[in-house]
Amino acid sequence: MTNINIGNKIRELRKKKGITQEGLASVLFVSPQAVSKWESGLTYPDMEMIPVIAGYFEVSMDILFDYDIREMKAKIQKIIDDAWDYLFDDTPKYIEIIKTALQEYPGNEELLTALLDAYEYALRDEGDVTHLDEMIELSQKIITESNDFIRVCNVKDIQAAAYLKKGDYQKAKGVLETLPREYDLRDSAFAFRLSGRDKLNGAIMSRCHHLQSLYQACMEEGNAWFFMDQHPEVKFRDYAPEDYIPEALKCYEKGLLVLTTFLLTDYYDAPADQYLWEGMQTFHWSFLQCIAACYKKLGNIEECEKSISEAYKLISVVWKDFEENKEYYMEPFYKYLENYDLAEYIK
Repeated sequence: MTNINIGNKIRELRKKKGITQEGLASVLFVSPQAVSKWESGLTYPDMEMIPVIAGYFEVSMDILFDYDIREMKAKIQKIIDDAWDYLFDDTPKYIEIIKTALQEYPGNEELLTALLDAYEYALRDEGDVTHLDEMIELSQKIITESNDFIRVCNVKDIQAAAYLKKGDYQKAKGVLETLPREYDLRDSAFAFRLSGRDKLNGAIMSRCHHLQSLYQACMEEGNAWFFMDQHPEVKFRDYAPEDYIPEALKCYEKGLLVLTTFLLTDYYDAPADQYLWEGMQTFHWSFLQCIAACYKKLGNIEECEKSISEAYKLISVVWKDFEENKEYYMEPFYKYLENYDLAEYIK
């Protein structure tokens, strides 16, 4: 067992609790000599004793191994960092360093992932197909044993690449289908790795995801500028709206441009059917309200009222059942007007 100092931790916890070695031995139903040997590092507690010791000291088992885990992780990270210098210019040397480290730390997840990354780089950059079977075996081990969500997703992508190079398209697709749709992981992988209709569908969905993220980011950036005067530091420095509202206006206008660029039909030609998904409608009219709020703060009431009028026209036509459910649809619309200090325009 390498770098095991659990005895040091037991001694620390025992002294902190104010109990002697004999007292701890009595509680754990072991001999005082056993406790003494633990603390001196001559022997280690049996594995079934570890949770009992942790429970007595009211700490997690991770705490008992804390010193060992941190020291080991630091050493492994240094090995990987030192090896990094060779990854691109001398990949075989990088692989040799990582494999040597695995002899000392067999099964270590960080090292296994580093080795898999090297194989993937050699495959992608140099067309090296000599490690395909090992890539699949390594990746499956990590997928099965790891609790790191991001790591598992990345490894699945690499495993799919290995299957594709082996000519097994369906296995590659099957692996990628296990990726979650959240964060655009599955669709972007389909677009990058697969072909034909699978690639097309993945690319379309990935585009939608990135589009939504982009106009939402524009909205948040605009809000950061628009509500800047509510920040204590800004108030203290006595900034005026003309210092930051033009920046907010730019962000809102960019977000509106992004959203409307990808509408399915020309503006207002078929308003109820022009959106890629439910929810774009709300961002559409809310961008117009945000733009109106900027114009109001800048003193351009004509442009302000024009933008609000356009927002109302939009909300009244983008839902086919608007007249039957007008109150329902207008409630958030009016709330937005209030939030952006446009309450006087509520009809």
